Amino acid sequence: MEKSINQRYVLTEPILPMLSGVLYSGKDLALRRDVVFFVAESTDEAAKEAYIRKLREVAPLSDNRFLHILDVGMEPNYIFAVLKTFDGKPFIQELTNHRFTPEEAVSKVLELGKGLMDALEEGVSGCSVHAANLWLSDDGQLKIINYWEKGTHAQRGAQGLGCLLYQILTRSESVPVSFDAMEHRLRAALEAIPRVEQELLVATLRRVWNDQETLASLMLVLQSLRQDTAVLQDMSLPARSRQDGEKKEPQITCEEEEEAPPRRSLRRAGRKLLVGTAIACLGGAAAFVWLGKDEGKPSGKSASPAQTEHHAPVQPPHQIYEKPAGPTVVEINDPNQKQAEGENVTVPNLIGLQNDTAGKQAMAAGLRFRFFMEVDEREEGTVFKQEPEAHTQVPKGTQVTYWVSKGKQQ
Repeated sequence: MEKSINQRYVLTEPILPMLSGVLYSGKDLALRRDVVFFVAESTDEAAKEAYIRKLREVAPLSDNRFLHILDVGMEPNYIFAVLKTFDGKPFIQELTNHRFTPEEAVSKVLELGKGLMDALEEGVSGCSVHAANLWLSDDGQLKIINYWEKGTHAQRGAQGLGCLLYQILTRSESVPVSFDAMEHRLRAALEAIPRVEQELLVATLRRVWNDQETLASLMLVLQSLRQDTAVLQDMSLPARSRQDGEKKEPQITCEEEEEAPPRRSLRRAGRKLLVGTAIACLGGAAAFVWLGKDEGKPSGKSASPAQTEHHAPVQPPHQIYEKPAGPTVVEINDPNQKQAEGENVTVPNLIGLQNDTAGKQAMAAGLRFRFFMEVDEREEGTVFKQEPEAHTQVPKGTQVTYWVSKGKQQ
């Protein structure tokens, strides 16, 4: 079936039913190119005009993790959006048969999360990252199809990414109503990865499910996990294979790995995993992680009930990390950030930003950050105070502290 629109576009066939419309394949006759159409039926003129405004508001977004809007328009019985197409198909059609490893799944969710955070800066937020709203290109990249409509709470932000990671790992089109129901399938899907990473990922997804992770903190955990996976995979190779690989690919040779004995490498990887765990533990019950020579040994120490801070381990092995229950205080150090001695940066203005965006702005400026959650009259999740003040010159790597509103006290 072919249908012409404005004597320029031709819809060829439906390829995916969506929440408020249908995705069609088609052609742009004027430019002689294949495109994808989103079509939503409506005869209400006011509703169609409102929908067109919504489409035009997000149309300037050009991030390559979204299908770009090329054109929008109205017909008597429907509205349409012309989207840039990529070789591939809707991800939901490949979900049960994909061959992504757990490490690749983490990388793909991480990339989508970065796209969400970049889109926030352009005023685009709340879109669904459910597998049914994603396009899988032939080069293996995931792209968001509909980003002009809001997804449900379980489909957007940190929780949406957590549910998507579950969908990819378990190849499941649906998401259970409780995390306990998810955990058994998750562990079965993660059997092939090291136990430490498996426990970290399951614990992180549980906190995401319980709304105890922000989008920014989840991104840091996934980033750390992706990097640590590469280290552990390298360590799992026999010494000769590892040396042969280094000779073939000198651009990724690490002199420290060649000079240091295997035990030192294990401790270094353990400390990196510990950084990820420290970032992940932003709320919930106490968690103890001890990575080193004797893994899994609990500690009897406790922190002051007045405040809780997370510190990346800086002492070699057998460093103990503790997370007692208490008021919400979070400190995050970007594991990739290196302080440049003598280099000054300008503190960005974080007041009025949402928590996720504020943390990203701080890291982009070359700063570490921590934040406090306090009752305030401002909207929940909004930054209302910071130290040092905005536009202050400070050494790169300085920690900036900001306060986030919990909303008005009930």
